[in-house]
Amino acid sequence: MNTDSYVPDLPEAEWGDVRVFVLSVVDDVKSAVPYPLASLVNAVAHHVDWAVNVAGYEMTRELLFSRDLIAAAVTMMPTTSPSTKGRRRSLLFRVGEALRVLPTFTPLTPLSAATPTTPYNELDIRTLRTWAHLQRSDQNSRSARALIALGLGAGLPTRDIGAVTAASISMYGDVVHVSGRDVPVRPRWHAELAELGATASARDAWLFQPHIARSKNFVTLFVNRTIGAGVRPSTQRMRSTWLVQALADGVPMQNLLSSAGLQSMDALTRYQRFLPAPSAVVLRGSPQ
Repeated sequence: MNTDSYVPDLPEAEWGDVRVFVLSVVDDVKSAVPYPLASLVNAVAHHVDWAVNVAGYEMTRELLFSRDLIAAAVTMMPTTSPSTKGRRRSLLFRVGEALRVLPTFTPLTPLSAATPTTPYNELDIRTLRTWAHLQRSDQNSRSARALIALGLGAGLPTRDIGAVTAASISMYGDVVHVSGRDVPVRPRWHAELAELGATASARDAWLFQPHIARSKNFVTLFVNRTIGAGVRPSTQRMRSTWLVQALADGVPMQNLLSSAGLQSMDALTRYQRFLPAPSAVVLRGSPQ
């Protein structure tokens, strides 16, 4: 299709007023703008028609394809669909850039996602449990047990670990209520959390370090004072372990986002590298 063969849905007289200008613009930009020719002619024709025949602007490229005028014209489009308006604005911006009315920005190199922390393996987890039970005092041991149970069992970040009280733990240790959400606990940690919650000094007592004021590094300060042949639990690695286990178990994405306190699935895609290889799955109804 060439530009002369397409007639936009405009009154004949109005199209006659802007036709030469519209087609000259389209001819100059069609090789640089990645839109079908019909879509390009239609969008430019309606834009120029509104700007010249309705709003009364002078018919010059510099004025009609300025950013402010494009924005105003799109706002006045007789449609309530944001997606339709968004597509029209993007197309007209590309036209303005191709005409050198609008500046063309060199695309920035995409920012790489943060490298996820490597999860703990089964041997690591057994080592952490042993570390927690071998602390010098009962008080330190209880806090160490709470730390790894909340980190590995519920995947809590540092700020939430510090906010959990005995009352936050369900009777059977299978749910932790913190920061306005209910977080399911992995089964192997139910008994640990149930016992810690039931034997706390008070229902409103913090489960981890109940007598220590919260600070930015309160978990790190505690870990650095413990004994254990170099064992230094990391809340980031414990949370990573919990997330990867939940993904591997097939927890519905919307449920996992809610219980983890995350806003977007993008936050989970970076853990894909840690998932086990997919097994062969036969879909119901597929040929055997």
